[in-house]
Amino acid sequence: MELSKVRIKNFRSIADQEIVLKPGFNLIKGENGKGKSSILEAIAVGLGGFLAGLNGVSTRHFTLDEVRTDFIQVGDGSYGKKHHVPVEVILTADLYGETYEWTRSKHSIRSSRSTTQPRDICRKAEQMAEEPDTELPVLVYLGAGRVWSQKREKSENVFRKQYFRTVGYTDCLVEASNIKLLLNWCVKMEQIAWQKEKKIAEYEAVKTAVGKFMDCMEKCSGHQVFYDRQEEQLMYKFDEKILPIAQLSAGYQSLIWTVFDIAYRMAVLNPDKRAEIAQTKGIVLIDELDIHLHPRWQWNVIEALREIFPNVQFIAATHAPVLFASAPNVWLINVDNDKIDYGYSHYGIDVNTSMSVYQGTQEIPEAVKKLVDEFCEMMDREDYEKAGKILNQLERDTAPAHPLLIELRTRYDFEKSD
Repeated sequence: MELSKVRIKNFRSIADQEIVLKPGFNLIKGENGKGKSSILEAIAVGLGGFLAGLNGVSTRHFTLDEVRTDFIQVGDGSYGKKHHVPVEVILTADLYGETYEWTRSKHSIRSSRSTTQPRDICRKAEQMAEEPDTELPVLVYLGAGRVWSQKREKSENVFRKQYFRTVGYTDCLVEASNIKLLLNWCVKMEQIAWQKEKKIAEYEAVKTAVGKFMDCMEKCSGHQVFYDRQEEQLMYKFDEKILPIAQLSAGYQSLIWTVFDIAYRMAVLNPDKRAEIAQTKGIVLIDELDIHLHPRWQWNVIEALREIFPNVQFIAATHAPVLFASAPNVWLINVDNDKIDYGYSHYGIDVNTSMSVYQGTQEIPEAVKKLVDEFCEMMDREDYEKAGKILNQLERDTAPAHPLLIELRTRYDFEKSD
């Protein structure tokens, strides 16, 4: 499955917005409050239309908080609410050579459920699930709180008994992670491997995908993940050091759980792909892709995801200027309230240029920039007394060893002595 267009109406702060998407990697950028996360969550609700056709799979519905609401002052100290309905998400997608368009909508704030029209996409999903040789697309939404926001497991462990491959869609479009479900699957695979006295190909492929991803991130080989039966935990190994993944830093956990979540769902949905499970097609939504990541990792994360999951359409949101220049052929979507601008990434530009071009900001604080401009103006006027005072202030308030300050001091000393 691959999305080409999404239209959003009355969802959160979005009145009516259409977004064009491309195959491969889509990166949504914009200032805080401009609707990046809302776009991802609206798409997640829209994709719930596919899940609505599957028996035994809970889908995602619109919540009351997601209906666009105006607050109207009544009297001096009270407010009334006006809810705008219907709230709608219209998706256009390619599914194995066929084009589908469907609308997920909520027509009343009293309704707890969402409708999907037309039902073609639901019937297609049902048909695909009933054909064991048909590849099911992976669908995943990874929210900004994916490391710390864990979904409470209320139901029984579905992997204790025989299960259908559509279990791979369990909680796939909710913001909170379900690491417990992932661990239960790993335990099941370990039990089968022990019973059959052989390795399970799709399980090994999942662990290999995570290890290779970390190889790409660190630019060196040898990273491994495995399940420790004694500790009953997933472990991370590199350079003879072994630690539970749950005890790693937030940055490591963010990366490892992200890839593990995608890969294990691929394995559950399409176990017949065995060692090739990472070739599964589908859509992955990631909010705050850069969260918890050191800039060194930010340079690598897009290429690493594309290398490990080459057939996935990624739609991610970020603030990090590094990401805009870190990889070629990334479709950039700039969100500014009702205005949407598009373009491909400028691979290899420096971060300062990226901040200026893509984020409309500068590499130094505005107050410092103002002093630098004043210094240059005084130097042009040959008013060295005022220029010297400004330079002294800059060196007191900032870092004298900064290359810009060294450049200004060199100019001042050279021109004053001339």
